[in-house]
Amino acid sequence: MDSARVVERFGLAGYVRSWLEAAEALPDPGLKVPVGVDAARVWDMFALSEVDRAEVAALWPGEGGEGWPPELWHVVGLMCRRLWADRDVAVGVWRPWPTLVDVEDARLRVASLLAFSAMVPEQLARHGALGIDRSVTVATLADVGVQVARSRRLFGRLSVETAAWVAAQFRGRLFWVGGLQLEPAVLGDQGPVSWYSVEEAAGLGPGLGVGDPVLRLHIPTGGLDPVVVDEALGRARGFARDHLGVDPVVATCTSWLLDPYWGEVLGEGSNIVRFQRRFTLVDEGSPGESDVFRFVFGMPRVDVGVAPRGTRLERAAVERLESGEGLRVCTGWLRLP
Repeated sequence: MDSARVVERFGLAGYVRSWLEAAEALPDPGLKVPVGVDAARVWDMFALSEVDRAEVAALWPGEGGEGWPPELWHVVGLMCRRLWADRDVAVGVWRPWPTLVDVEDARLRVASLLAFSAMVPEQLARHGALGIDRSVTVATLADVGVQVARSRRLFGRLSVETAAWVAAQFRGRLFWVGGLQLEPAVLGDQGPVSWYSVEEAAGLGPGLGVGDPVLRLHIPTGGLDPVVVDEALGRARGFARDHLGVDPVVATCTSWLLDPYWGEVLGEGSNIVRFQRRFTLVDEGSPGESDVFRFVFGMPRVDVGVAPRGTRLERAAVERLESGEGLRVCTGWLRLP
């Protein structure tokens, strides 16, 4: 099967063709997409919502891709190759994944889910070999359903727009521990994540130099209760030492939640403000309007005119933009207990 044929048939972007062609050069691991009862067990682990699960079940192929055209099954196979090849990718390396949310064929929009499901046995085996408690594995896998639900909220239909994020967990780069998601990485600049220069970092003390291990923190929706955050932070360093073979001194967070503006308008009683007070900011950050609209308003594009103003947070965001000021994504750090 030629990936160019797939791209032509489904009208995919040029970068998708490049991604697929790169995967063609990888060895075939022979992963099997589960069907029947086995597929249902995986959907349970993914914690798909009722509406998402029903649609996924209706689209799911039979054994060996039965019921799916060869072009679509080819895409699933290449996604499996990519996941398998990257299962030991170096910490700090980010791999892209095609965003297929705009594709009209719903089967292609869920192709990533099939590849992820084929990797679940490997995920379970690897976590087990690392001695990771099953509750962590269960919570981590359940983030798949969270991402599918978020895609539906943003775009109004079944998809996995954040497939690159989901893929990170199958590469051992994301663990849901308590109320926070932990991403083992190394200190340094990467995309929106910022860090000090080599000279500046050297003056901060051991464990804070460029290239030192770090845990990047990610916050599930509604997961900012101070007690829950304290508990997760208290577990984080021990989890990394015991199961990941690293001993990070610090954790970082790169998020719209760390914009100092929220501290000016939400007050000290806000869980957002309480959370950001834990961190020392690295710099002034980068534009964050898009992230605020995605995570606060559930909107894929910035559109102040139609943004709701039902909560204090929503009103504060809209008023900030209407004033001509911007919102920021900032990186902050804290020392792990």
